[in-house]
Amino acid sequence: MAWQSPKLRAALIGVAVTLGGAIFSQSAFADQNCGEDIQKLAQRRDAEMAKISRIVQAGKGKKLDPVLFCSQSAGLNAAENAFIAYMVKNKEWCSIPDQVVASLKDVHAKNAGFSVKACAVAAQIRKIKQQQASGEANSGPRAQPLPAGPL
Repeated sequence: MAWQSPKLRAALIGVAVTLGGAIFSQSAFADQNCGEDIQKLAQRRDAEMAKISRIVQAGKGKKLDPVLFCSQSAGLNAAENAFIAYMVKNKEWCSIPDQVVASLKDVHAKNAGFSVKACAVAAQIRKIKQQQASGEANSGPRAQPLPAGPL
């Protein structure tokens, strides 16, 4: 019978409205924060991708410079790692579909794989240049050995 008292009903309705408003505002707050965060991360990734695109466009028709590509791809890898980490951590909170996360992970795996290959070639190039530099420094001009023995 206490449930039917007008004061109690009004209090319960007030609590329900307050909780409903809090849940709605929290959801709107989450959407706003997620949207802003994702936009910032996407802009960072896009800026790094633009750097890589400029390198590729500059080398159009030529071999890609692996040393330059390796140095610039680190920024893209870091931006994609941050983007993926945010999406995985906030997947439920931001209502991010599994397909979006999986797609970004696939693209990142391809980008990272290409970066690893370019950096391996860049390391080989550096090693060859060091060997050439140290070999030239050590060898220098040598005198022709004189013949030994009877003439």
